[in-house]
Amino acid sequence: MISHKFFNNPISLKRCTGLTQSQFHELTQRIAPLWQHAEVKRLSHTSRQRPIGAGHPYHLQTMEEKLLCILIWYKIYPAFWFLGLLLMFDGGNACKLIKRLRPLVESAADPKLRLSLKRIVRSIQTGRKKISSFKDLQREFPEIAEIFIDSTEQQRLHPKKQLQKKYYSGKKKRHTVKTQLTVSKAGTILSLSGTYPGKVHDYEMFKEEHAVEHIPKYSRLHLDRGYQGLKKDFPNLVSAIPIKRNRWKKELTRSEKIFNTKLAKKRVIVEHVISRLKKYRLLADVFRNRITSYRKDFRNIAALTDFRLAFTT
Repeated sequence: MISHKFFNNPISLKRCTGLTQSQFHELTQRIAPLWQHAEVKRLSHTSRQRPIGAGHPYHLQTMEEKLLCILIWYKIYPAFWFLGLLLMFDGGNACKLIKRLRPLVESAADPKLRLSLKRIVRSIQTGRKKISSFKDLQREFPEIAEIFIDSTEQQRLHPKKQLQKKYYSGKKKRHTVKTQLTVSKAGTILSLSGTYPGKVHDYEMFKEEHAVEHIPKYSRLHLDRGYQGLKKDFPNLVSAIPIKRNRWKKELTRSEKIFNTKLAKKRVIVEHVISRLKKYRLLADVFRNRITSYRKDFRNIAALTDFRLAFTT
């Protein structure tokens, strides 16, 4: 079968899935029990007349082949008919298989992604160790001493007429969807926002998500120019935002330019994270599927990115 060519060729496997052989086998072991539990639950509903095990079996029988199907779809983003042609089965069945695997990938790759930042904040609030300064936070919780927030947007298919204005991005000059990321200094994704239309401003997303409530006290926040006004609205928050020119300030001073340069060098961490996310073509090309599934697909790829960072062997 063509899937064996991927398993026996480490280079092809990494090019088509983004994972090394050891990472792929580790993820397979994690997702296998989740798949078994989900299948038993799906086949145990009261309206089903056949016993579990009856019916037509999956064309991709092993868990490795099933996982390979959704990872190739995320990494290369082919049409379902071509994905089925590649793995030698029907494109409609490929769509059904991906639909059943989609809820499991995040839990297998990075189960802490959903609550990572909230969990750390809760542990600080209820912990025995008192955090009274930035140095204390850096010593006890170095992963959140410095936090980087940025948003990324992706083009979507042309929406219906009544939704065109809502999804039109004045920056990209096309219809897009946006997601906000919170990243640690180590490059791990701490939290993700919901999916917003391209018309929504970055700072508006920040306020809609109530991101300030989930930022630990004494943490230093690094943002880009899209978050102007944050210091005025949240003066107690320690944040660094680039200085912009305006109608009154035609030119920046030398010290302001140096400040912007140093901040950009720090913020390159979040830009690298976005770059790693967009290595998966599903987040780089025009999103062609239902917009209701976009957030779950984004979270799955974010979990895979953190998984790759944690298992570098």
